[in-house]
Amino acid sequence: MSLPLVAVVTPTYNGGRFLAETMESVQQQDWPNLVHVVLDNNSSDNTEEIVAAYLNKRIPVLRFRNEKTLDQRENWTKAYRLVPRDAVYVRYLCDDDTISPTSISKMVTLGETFPNVGVIGSLHDCAGAVQDFFWPPGKPVFPGKEAMRMALLRQGILMPVQMMWRRRVTDALEPLFANAMDGSWDLDTVFRMLAISDFGFVHEALGFTRVHDNTVTALHYAGKTRAWTRDGLDLIMRHGPAAFGTDYRRQLLAFRRYYVRRILTWWREDRGREHLQPHFDALARAGFGVNGMLVVDAVLDWIYVKLGMRRAWTGYPGWQ
Repeated sequence: MSLPLVAVVTPTYNGGRFLAETMESVQQQDWPNLVHVVLDNNSSDNTEEIVAAYLNKRIPVLRFRNEKTLDQRENWTKAYRLVPRDAVYVRYLCDDDTISPTSISKMVTLGETFPNVGVIGSLHDCAGAVQDFFWPPGKPVFPGKEAMRMALLRQGILMPVQMMWRRRVTDALEPLFANAMDGSWDLDTVFRMLAISDFGFVHEALGFTRVHDNTVTALHYAGKTRAWTRDGLDLIMRHGPAAFGTDYRRQLLAFRRYYVRRILTWWREDRGREHLQPHFDALARAGFGVNGMLVVDAVLDWIYVKLGMRRAWTGYPGWQ
């Protein structure tokens, strides 16, 4: 019986600073049926030379280059369409991250053991420490909608860039990365996969996520944008009905009250509303125009929480 083919996919743009480490980590994998798809998004640094140096290595490298620079979502979408048709699993790997030598084999082993699993995650090292993703130890598989609910309540963390996906599940979502959210479109894709498959988790650190100032996260999500909270509302609106069922309206109301209070706090911290318009827009899209009644409701909720009469929102994103 042949081993399933795994495609590691690396979309890269001016990634020369760390790309060689990324590609070397793929070459060190102990899984024998592997291919590395690299899509260069019209880089102007030494990315092309680095990729060329790996063309005749042990793990085959499929090299592609865009004639013009695409935005990140479009580039990731195009990279997926370059995956060989006979690949059974797809594993995105950013051009500044690495994976441990047993990463692919351990994820595939879980996937082959549980055929209903479409999304496979693991622990990973980030900012000098192994992150706690909260998934209960000793439990390798979660029903998809349960995993969605746990992620929205921050009882488990989903990290799209440290995951392996089953190809028949991703093919069912084409286009894989839908243009339906201002941000977190990769996490949105994971939720869409979990709506039709189960979630598997390897309770070992199998990857390394690099933190530096030039990542998309740092450029677009850091500082005063507080974009994670905006995305939280979008994710709850899109996936809350499936994740929460009859409890959806209550959870949405709890998040809305939390969100309005966060906006009030940010307004005070920033001494104005310079960075708040995207949050007002997100609430408006959800049917919640920011007005006096919404503010009063959020403040009253805070009082009830302080008095122990209600529980505070502790779910996604949980840190802004």
